[in-house]
Amino acid sequence: MTMQSTDNNITQENSKLLVAQNKCYELLYMPHRNRVYLHIFGFWKNRSQVPEYFPDLQKALALVQPGGFSLLLDLRTMITHPQAVMSKHIEVLGLLKEAGLRRAACVDPADRIASLQVNDTIDQSHLVTRRFTSYSEAEAWLNE
Repeated sequence: MTMQSTDNNITQENSKLLVAQNKCYELLYMPHRNRVYLHIFGFWKNRSQVPEYFPDLQKALALVQPGGFSLLLDLRTMITHPQAVMSKHIEVLGLLKEAGLRRAACVDPADRIASLQVNDTIDQSHLVTRRFTSYSEAEAWLNE
């Protein structure tokens, strides 16, 4: 895992640890905020395309501090996924809840059909989350 900063002027307290990154997702952890960032990219053809999804998530969850953590789920570039892949997302959301997730913000996909699919996935997972169309608004809400 490496430290990542998107801005050269960012302070150490806002630095994020890069847990995993590939063409399908990026997983980061911000220690100062005790926050997991999960960015889902594009179209996932099937579950076998992301064999490290669960292990990578476990790595991120091993970093969170006791007492509950927050999640910023960034789905802006997600395209509609097959049902088998969506069931994997439901499992992941359940795992996050079990691990002590206390506050979640979801940035909705730009793709309208994918957005409807995300509605169903969040409903099925029983995840309490606030939905946003803006990444900065989602992060600001989590920082309140």
